Amino acid sequence: MLRDGYAAVTSRRVEAEAGIKLHYHFGTLDELFVAVVRRHGESNVARLADAFASPEPLRAWWRLVSEPRGNTLLVELTAAANHRPALKAEVATFAREVRRMQLEALEPILDDYEIDRDAFPPALVAAAVQGLAFVMAHDKVAGFDTAHEDASAAMTRVVDSLEERRAARRAS
Repeated sequence: MLRDGYAAVTSRRVEAEAGIKLHYHFGTLDELFVAVVRRHGESNVARLADAFASPEPLRAWWRLVSEPRGNTLLVELTAAANHRPALKAEVATFAREVRRMQLEALEPILDDYEIDRDAFPPALVAAAVQGLAFVMAHDKVAGFDTAHEDASAAMTRVVDSLEERRAARRAS
């Protein structure tokens, strides 16, 4: 899926490349996709919790959500979900859980970073950070030259600046 896209994932190809009997282990291709979402979703939920609990939560969160491999997989799973209702439901379950975690984590830390929550409420910050990471991965997967590397570097500078300001305030 990461190499050739979700459309290249077929029962025969899974069996040939993974050496397993897809229908024996998963039943259907849809059930395999759902299992992939669950496995990666549960792992990402745990990694997100760790990121927000870290000493530099914004930096850890940005590193996590902007990780190319995970985002490439999310792009492909989201595309596949447009055609597979069971997969769409599973992706939506994890999307809601991740957004809930983001909002809960951002609520107390925005003040810590002196981010004006009237101008930048938690819902906006969560959607902007997650959305930027996703669209950068989408554009890269699609082969679009949209300056996504420049955007990523700019976001990294913003996060670095916020973390440095926060650290300086805490040290004084």
